[in-house]
Order: sequence, then C-alpha cells, then structure tokens
Amino acid sequence: MADTSAVPIACSNIGSEGRLSCCYANDQNNAICEDLFGGSSFLANGCLTGNCINDCSPRKLYNSTLQETSMGTGQRPIAKYMACANIPSIAGYINQNVLSSNITNSIQGFISSHTTDDSLRNVTSAVTDCISSNCRASRNSKSCYTDYCSPVRLLRNNTSPDLEAINTCLNTLCGGGVKYLPWADADIIGIGVFISYVMQLIFIGCLWLGFLIFAIRQRKNRQPQRPPNPGEHYKIGTNLLSSFHASQCFFSATLMIASLNYGIYTPSMLVTFLLIPLATNSILPIIFAYLLLLYHKKSSTGTTLLTLTVYVLSSVVYWSLYTQLIPLGNSITAEEIYQNFRFKLSAIPACGGFSGLSICDVNGVSSPALFNAGNASMRLKVITPMIWGYSTLILLIYWYIKFIGGALGKLNILWIAEELHMIDPKGWTFGQIVAVTVWIPPLLEYAYCEVKEVIRDWRGKRGGSEEQKNS
Repeated sequence: MADTSAVPIACSNIGSEGRLSCCYANDQNNAICEDLFGGSSFLANGCLTGNCINDCSPRKLYNSTLQETSMGTGQRPIAKYMACANIPSIAGYINQNVLSSNITNSIQGFISSHTTDDSLRNVTSAVTDCISSNCRASRNSKSCYTDYCSPVRLLRNNTSPDLEAINTCLNTLCGGGVKYLPWADADIIGIGVFISYVMQLIFIGCLWLGFLIFAIRQRKNRQPQRPPNPGEHYKIGTNLLSSFHASQCFFSATLMIASLNYGIYTPSMLVTFLLIPLATNSILPIIFAYLLLLYHKKSSTGTTLLTLTVYVLSSVVYWSLYTQLIPLGNSITAEEIYQNFRFKLSAIPACGGFSGLSICDVNGVSSPALFNAGNASMRLKVITPMIWGYSTLILLIYWYIKFIGGALGKLNILWIAEELHMIDPKGWTFGQIVAVTVWIPPLLEYAYCEVKEVIRDWRGKRGGSEEQKNS
C-alpha cells in the first residue's frame, strides 16, 4: 500500500519555479485539493478527449500550435503534462479505494478503475523519457541529464514518476536557456561550414582586389587592363578564378539540391534561419565570380550554364523560405519566433517528433537568443531581398562593383547563426573539416603554378648569366 504521508494524490505547479502544491490522501479537504479537483478539474483541462491514458502518448502530449505554426500561447502542453504526470498516482489511489467522494466524482470518466499496469507504464514513460532525452541531447548534457534528469532519478517505481524529481528536472531544463538546447544541424551550420561560407566571401573578395590592383598598375603603365599577351602571373590568377568558381558552383548546387529535400515547404523558423543564409551565399559570390570571368574572357558556355543552374536552384530555395518570413513582425511576435525556433531545434523522436521544452512555461523563458530572434528575423526579412536583388541586378547589367556592399550584407546574415547560439565552436567533425578544406584545391593549384613560374624565371636568369660569362 502506498505511503499516504509521502506520496501525493496529485500536484500542481510542475516545472514552475518554487515548490509543488500537492494534495495528499491524509488531508483531502484542504484548499490545494479543492483547487485541483473542484469545479473544472485539471484533468478536464489536460485530457482533451476525456480518455487520459490515450491522451498521454508522446505525440499528443508534447504537440502544440506554437510548435506547428509559430502562433499560440503554448499553454496547452503544460496543462496536458500536468494531467499525465499525475495519472499514475491517482490510478494507484483509485485501486486502494481511499479517495474522497468529491475527488472520485471529479476524476470519473477520465481514469478507469481498471487501468492496467502496462498502461500506467506507458504514461510514465511518456512523462519521463521525453524530458530525459531532451537533456541527453543538449549541448550541456552532463549537468542536465546526469545530475537531474536521468530516467533513474525521475521514477518512483516502474509505473509512477517521482513528481519532485520531475519538478527539479524541469526547473533545470526550462531555466537553462540555450545551454540546454542541442546544437543546430552541423551539416548546415556547423563551425566548419560557417567558416567555409566566410572563406568563400573572403576568397572571391581577394581575387577581385588582386585583379583591381593589376588593372591599376596596367593603367599607370598605359597598358590595357586585359592584356592581349598576358604574363604568367595573370594567367595563373585567371586560372585560379576559374577553378574557384567551378568549386563553389558544384558545392552550392549540391547544397541547394539537399536543401530542397530538407522540409523547406513546412513552416519552421529553424529551417528558415538555417537555410536562408545558405541560399543567399549560393547566389552573390557565384554571380560575382562569374562576372569576373566574363570580364577577363575566361567564361565558357559550360561555365554560363553551370552558373545559371546554381542561380535558379538558389533562388527557388530562397523564395520558398522567404514566404515564411512575410508574417514576421506583423502577426507573429519575436517571442513566438524564438519559441518555434527552439522547439524545432530540440524536437526528438522520444517526444513524438516534438520538443519536451513545450511543457516549459513560455512566459518564464529568458535567453539572450530570445532578444536576438526578433532582430535576426527582421534582418533576414529586409537584407536578404536586397542581396538577391543586388545579385540579380549585377547578373543582368554586369555591375560588379556592388559586390562589396552585398558581401557586407551577406556577412551580416551569416552572423545570425552565431547570435542565435546555433554553432558549436568545438564541433570539428568530419563534415566540418570537409567544408573548410573544399576551397584548398584551387589554392594549392595557384601556389603550385606560382612556385613553378618563380623557379622557371630563376632558371632563365641563371642561364642568361652563364651565357654572358661564357661570351
């Protein structure tokens, strides 16, 4: 028989700051019991179909309109979780026939007196496995999972959760801000991928600057900026530009094809924040490099077709995602943006494909990323169309001097991932190293050609000096 002095019938304020408010079997007429079971009970608010056992499956328990559409109060999962967390204990007391008539009448129709242990184990599993798994998947899993939220800590027995332990776990998980969120998909915005995007902009900027300096020197020497008989260094530079452009086209085309299969047509602030910078980064540098190739007469029909293919793919991905930004700042608030973002980021199979953070009180969530979310979304909404427009404009009229302004705007957009704490600075996995080193082959080719040319010049000078000595 349950220890009625220690095990509550039901508790409220689960996951809120402070202690639980519980109703115990040895004092069923107090104000807490009246609040829980009198009038419209918490079971009526949490068990929407009237069948609490059925309503406590993970997919039904952690779902909310705030996760699905970015709109809503986020309060429904909290009410559902409160009901589900208390069901095993209530069912145990039903079997003992120790509940008052008021409480018995309140729970009738919600919990059957013939509820099986297997059903209670499933409810307990739904209540504990999700939040435990969310902690285990977080970027600081040791302090969350090991110290507070491991399954062994959250269970009172194999059919009932420990409500005090769950309350402590939720206070830790919900109050931890970004440190208890997982990192974003490293294949899209890992540290190596992020640096690779920046390197792409820097490389094309350095190439443009090098050709500009060459053009200035040619003009001072009253020679054509595109010499009919160019020297070896000029040839090496244009070959590097051609190789670099081919690398970034193949890299970007692959990313855009993968993005089309990443759920971009399902509303998600996470996917929007992740992929819009990637899409714009597959437009501006590529268009600018292509115009440099045109100017220096290194373009071919194949290069043109490859460039246009990447431009079309990137534009499709960008505008598909941009339609989700249109309501931001109007019908969707900055808080709703951030909540949807963190829910999508922390969604896991143990929670039915949703996030255990949905049972946190959204009014109590505080994080620096929350305040960045509104600003970041507006920058995506305002700056990215300018980047796309710049790129399209210079593609049409070859006005490539505008690259500098566009590149600065692009760096501004890429930095959003860092502001929202999506990047693990220590996450140098295999894919991150590949993303950074993808630009090395054109640089190695350039270095090889330059060294080869220097050695040839040195041998030529050495041979000339020996001929003078012999003569």
